[in-house]
Amino acid sequence: MAGARVVVDGSTAIIKQALDALRKQGTDLTEPNAEIGEYLIESHQDRFDRAESPEGDAWAPLSDDYKKRSKRPSDILIEDGTLKGTLNYNPSKEQLLFGTPMEYGAAHHFGYEKRNLPARPWLGLSDEDENVVVAIFRSHLSEAF
Repeated sequence: MAGARVVVDGSTAIIKQALDALRKQGTDLTEPNAEIGEYLIESHQDRFDRAESPEGDAWAPLSDDYKKRSKRPSDILIEDGTLKGTLNYNPSKEQLLFGTPMEYGAAHHFGYEKRNLPARPWLGLSDEDENVVVAIFRSHLSEAF
């Protein structure tokens, strides 16, 4: 995934705790990671529709210059839907990779000063996403008993 991605591998304490419990049991994480990947596609697409970051902050509006030169009116980050439509995931036994292969995904997420492109963070886990991720891991943990 050369574009922009997030790795779900225990980067927050609560997710790490659930992952550690599953790993201790020797659980193959491919299945729960795939469930999480499906959930994250829906979650991120919903945020695209609301034009907001994982933290719930509105994205910077389109500049007047961009609106003037654009061939068609569009919502922020959804000119033709490619970025939103290429969200994908790669689950494995150890981790989940989630993101887009589109290289410009990172420019939109972090901003690109040379092109006067403001950061519009779109990739990541909201607090609600983290709760769902933990719930999915916990459901697999309870299934193991």
